[in-house]
Amino acid sequence: MTISRRIFNSGIIALLLTGTTAFAQKDTGKLIVGYPPGQSVDVVARVLAERLGPAIGRTLIVENMPGLAGSVALAAVSRMPADGSVMTLSASAAIAGNPFLYKNVQYDSLKDFEPIGLIYDAPLVLMVNSTLPIQSLKELVAHAKANPGKVNYSSPGNGSVSHLAMSELMRRAGIEMTHVPYQGAAKSLTDLASGQVQVSFDAYGAAQPFLSGGKVRAIAVSSLERISVLPSVPTVAESGLANFDLVPWVGLLAPAGTPKAVVDKVSEELARIVRSPDFSQRIVALGGRPRSVAAAEFKSFVRAEVDRWAAIVKGSGARLE
Repeated sequence: MTISRRIFNSGIIALLLTGTTAFAQKDTGKLIVGYPPGQSVDVVARVLAERLGPAIGRTLIVENMPGLAGSVALAAVSRMPADGSVMTLSASAAIAGNPFLYKNVQYDSLKDFEPIGLIYDAPLVLMVNSTLPIQSLKELVAHAKANPGKVNYSSPGNGSVSHLAMSELMRRAGIEMTHVPYQGAAKSLTDLASGQVQVSFDAYGAAQPFLSGGKVRAIAVSSLERISVLPSVPTVAESGLANFDLVPWVGLLAPAGTPKAVVDKVSEELARIVRSPDFSQRIVALGGRPRSVAAAEFKSFVRAEVDRWAAIVKGSGARLE
């Protein structure tokens, strides 16, 4: 083979490889998760990617970008291409709470993203150490009022949904308890079970092993409706704080400017997946409630949630660097 022919053939091969790469890139997308591997949102993201990718003709690769309670990922996504190749699975805290908690959040929740759909929410469970003679929210309120500032409650950290929800509950109930923040739910609930703290307000998924162990007692849930995994436990609203409804949620978003046709297609497929029995069962097993909400409705929902959590954060007095 002559040199010129070898050069020609090499050029053809290079051209073919370039075309193949471009095609592969077009059919590959990222699903960004602002939490570490193994965390509940990450688990859901991987289950979702397996189902959503084929439905929209892309191989979705889950990429973890933990940091600042989900805000590092959102800041990155806000600057990524708005061509349908990038989406993020984000929790409500990062979208609706963090912009009012942290001074250095580098995105606007209402301007920098295209909401695609709500996926699930996860009511919080109000719990006490089982050695306390407290069986209800009413009894907890009475106990806290009789011992102002002497009852300790734990949370996974300052500014966490658990912390903010408890702050709102205390404000509504007119009680004072002392906040003991931890780094993560595991240590927070371990100390609740051991009696180092007396009260906590956390997601069922994190609490379930401790509830099963018998050292922690559930006395109320944060949603307006009771939850299927704890059907005998009343809601906070039922227990005396009318209309109390603070439930963290998880939704799918894309960078602002993503074409409407892409958003609508993904939203349609997402709703189908969320309604499917196998996916719904996965969510319920994590202590969540599947929520099939389309793009337009989810956009209105996000706006309302941002306003609501802004008021809750302000009322709590929490502020983080």
